[in-house]
Amino acid sequence: MIDIKIFEVERGFCAAIDTWDHHTILIDCGYGAKFSPSEYISSRRCRSLDCLVVSAYTEDHLAGFPKILSHCWQHGLPINFLIFNPTLNPEHFKGLNIPDLKLNNTLNPIAYACQASGWSSQIMEINEVKLSFFWNNAQNFPAPHNLSLVTFVSCRDINMILPGDLETEGWSNLLQSPEFQEQLRRVNLFVASNHGQENGYCREVFDYCKPEIIIVSNKENQPISPQMMSKYQSHALGAPFGICKKKVLTTYDDGTITVSKHLDKMRQITTQPKSKYLLPLN
Repeated sequence: MIDIKIFEVERGFCAAIDTWDHHTILIDCGYGAKFSPSEYISSRRCRSLDCLVVSAYTEDHLAGFPKILSHCWQHGLPINFLIFNPTLNPEHFKGLNIPDLKLNNTLNPIAYACQASGWSSQIMEINEVKLSFFWNNAQNFPAPHNLSLVTFVSCRDINMILPGDLETEGWSNLLQSPEFQEQLRRVNLFVASNHGQENGYCREVFDYCKPEIIIVSNKENQPISPQMMSKYQSHALGAPFGICKKKVLTTYDDGTITVSKHLDKMRQITTQPKSKYLLPLN
């Protein structure tokens, strides 16, 4: 059994990959008044955090990292793998404990790379979950958004991409990679870059990627624009009957979004209603 949750947060982004035996991979540490990644990890009763992925390097994405790191240290919860773009330097992590963060990075800065275009990639497996990472080189891309770590998650019939805050120029550079193109062809669940904003959209991506469902993690009180909703709906094929009725899901409208795979059953997508839709009890 595996659950992939895209949480409804007010700042940044947060996703968790949970397996039946209490293993958890955390991607970013976004938070809000009603959600804290450290409290979520505690509720899972994990003996360790299998992997902590830092995907984007802007203030809202990084704001929750000191708290989750402190929580893990205080409760003796080891972080087995800490992952972020290995070409970054401390200037991209203002306010964080850079020496500890950088020394523990699992990704190899000299991993499989194309020096001409400045992209690199690396693959790892945790239990039955395969993680493929792609990144642009900081020497080629000074803007933090285009240094986002793109993560492909594969497990049985779930193939998801989580691109952080990648913008059009960063997408275009990674598209020069045949390996990146091949990963895109497998994707059936696409998490929109940069909260579904226009500067995170790259039409050429969908020359290779034909997802069933597109998921948008919105910023606080910022629904996706009608223009971007129309674009993403045009790229989503729709899921097979019984998985999900919508082509595009957003945390603004649908709350926390969970993709589940149980044994040999077909993957399922469920949503957690937002509090604003709940009626008060009499």
